[in-house]
Amino acid sequence: MLQNIIDFCNYWWFRYLMVTELYMVEKWERVTIHVIFAVLFCLFWYFNYSVLLSFTGSILGITPISDSIEQQAAKIA
Repeated sequence: MLQNIIDFCNYWWFRYLMVTELYMVEKWERVTIHVIFAVLFCLFWYFNYSVLLSFTGSILGITPISDSIEQQAAKIA
């Protein structure tokens, strides 16, 4: 079971390296590109979470769950 999961992850890692053509670069270049990808992913996630989620919620009239939690905490305190 564990070996199947490892083989599955290795297969998709290999496909990722082939599609992005990162198999041709040196290890330090690959690490640099992965760090850049991770930073960009985090920035996009933060933007979507903080800006787009609240913006679309205000347009659609949906109260964010964080506001509901804060209201419940204020009632308890």
